[in-house]
Amino acid sequence: MTYTTEITPSQLKNLSTLIYRESGIVIGEKKLALLRARIAKRIRITKSKDISTYLKLLAQSQQEFLSFIDAITTNHTYFFRENKHCEFMIKHLNASLPLKIWSAASSSGEEAYSIAAQLLEANFKFSIFASDISESVIKTALQGIYPRERLKKFPQPSLSKYFQKGKGKWENSIRVKPEVQRHVSFTKFNLISDHPSDQFDIIFCRNVMIYFDNATRQQVVDNLLTALKPGGYFFVGMSESLNGINHPMSHVIPSAYQKR
Repeated sequence: MTYTTEITPSQLKNLSTLIYRESGIVIGEKKLALLRARIAKRIRITKSKDISTYLKLLAQSQQEFLSFIDAITTNHTYFFRENKHCEFMIKHLNASLPLKIWSAASSSGEEAYSIAAQLLEANFKFSIFASDISESVIKTALQGIYPRERLKKFPQPSLSKYFQKGKGKWENSIRVKPEVQRHVSFTKFNLISDHPSDQFDIIFCRNVMIYFDNATRQQVVDNLLTALKPGGYFFVGMSESLNGINHPMSHVIPSAYQKR
């Protein structure tokens, strides 16, 4: 069967509106190629002959709608990405005090497990709440199995302490050990429509707000800061900042803030 993934301007507008309403992500003409690539797989899986047919399916099937959002919002990540934030945290915080941390755009779990392994190594007491809008990446995070290449930046002397190397058909994979996993919980959370019900000492919300417009960034920051304790730290991605956003925080190091 031949599938067509050409998107007309009106279809692009409909899809962009749908994505923005659900996830806050802005999809314009510059991201048309990305959108087409992500949606092509869903068209083949659902055996929809073209975009028009697939749009009708999205309107009818809640399950496919969730799969569609998954396909659009899933992004590549790896262990020890932008690790200066974690190094700052370990250097400046008291290891004798228990920490509650939120990885608010955790993707497939590499960020949360990277933080957990380093805090264990530094003898911190902590718990990490990790969340993402995508159900598929949460499933991956809960399994804790990753391609070995994603640990290129992980310090090799500590690798066997926190990760188990695969054997046989799993020889190119690693698995997070239970002593690391027990410090991290994962759940689905929409930064746009859901509201936090707990308080945290540290919030990581990295490499997601670059996809939002200013209004959505303000909404997300306002929402997250209701869950950040006074004096707590808020980390965004190295390519992000909170310029143009109103917030009660002081800038401490690049892409890191402290709530006043």
